Amino acid sequence: MPPYDEWQPPALFVETVFMASPSELPELYARINARWFQNELPPCQLKWSRQLTRAAGNIDVKNRLIKLSVPLLIDAFALENAGFEICGVFCDCKAVALEEILKHEMIHLWLHERGLPSGHTAQFRLKARQIGQPKTRHGIARPLPKTGWIYCCARCQSQITRRRRFGRPVACAACCKIYNGGVFDARFRLKGRKIAPQ
Repeated sequence: MPPYDEWQPPALFVETVFMASPSELPELYARINARWFQNELPPCQLKWSRQLTRAAGNIDVKNRLIKLSVPLLIDAFALENAGFEICGVFCDCKAVALEEILKHEMIHLWLHERGLPSGHTAQFRLKARQIGQPKTRHGIARPLPKTGWIYCCARCQSQITRRRRFGRPVACAACCKIYNGGVFDARFRLKGRKIAPQ
């Protein structure tokens, strides 16, 4: 075995576990800032987060902190032939997905730095289209959690996962809205099952 300082983990390990090291994230931020924002954006702290499971990225514009989702930007792409639409752009690899999410979060900061509302406003959507993002959402399939509950609607087949079991009957919000004016309807009651440990 080579000395400790020369040892490299196997390529597969590097590819599936790491996407961009903490030192590479600022470099990517700087490249995007130069290309799409004319270097107008201030430095921003970038961190990976295991807690982000619904949003692929999140920005705190006041503290200039961007968090990036490990489950959505790394784990979801570990599947064979994984590819997802992110902000209207098809991403078939982690690197492209990371760049699109970072661009999205940087638009929020760009608006904030100009004294504009930093949400998904008309100005946000305009800037997004200018940098090649026709949509504001991602379509990354969230990996199934290791524990908790999964609920399914028999009508539309949509699924939701929860850490805890619902304590009362619940129904599919989309189906109730379409077929019953948004009022609970037992016909669309969600059926739940405990997620079996693997």
